[in-house]
Amino acid sequence: MTLSEYRVALKNFIKDHDILNRLIEFKEENSSNELDMYIHMALGFLNSTPPMIQSYTISTFPLPSLLIHQASIECLISNGIVMARNDLAYNNGGINVKISDGTRYLQQLQTLYAVADKEIDVLTKIKIAININAGWGGVASPYASLHGLEGTVIDD
Repeated sequence: MTLSEYRVALKNFIKDHDILNRLIEFKEENSSNELDMYIHMALGFLNSTPPMIQSYTISTFPLPSLLIHQASIECLISNGIVMARNDLAYNNGGINVKISDGTRYLQQLQTLYAVADKEIDVLTKIKIAININAGWGGVASPYASLHGLEGTVIDD
């Protein structure tokens, strides 16, 4: 997938379409530049996940769903920061008014963390398999020449 395809997929996953955003005056919550930043942040984080065998690009990343989920996490964290910054609760004579909600995305973040953790386990296993496959030819051991067994094949 390309960056623009990931951007569309991320926008569709988080449902950031103007027609669905009634409470923010039918505007998109995230710009294309912000979505691109979240995708790059996710890729950077996932590339730093051990084992460090190779660095993926956007087009070579093996688990597109993981990249979208991790980018969604970055997005919700960023949007949650804005909500927390603008959070205001006002009470006057028993009338409560709450402007914005700093904890709006916490439940979605917890769900995404759980899903992303499972996918990160899969990514780790993929990296380990790549590492094992790259180890063709074997590794010499100094124990092969102990007690005159060098070159001797021992059958069970």
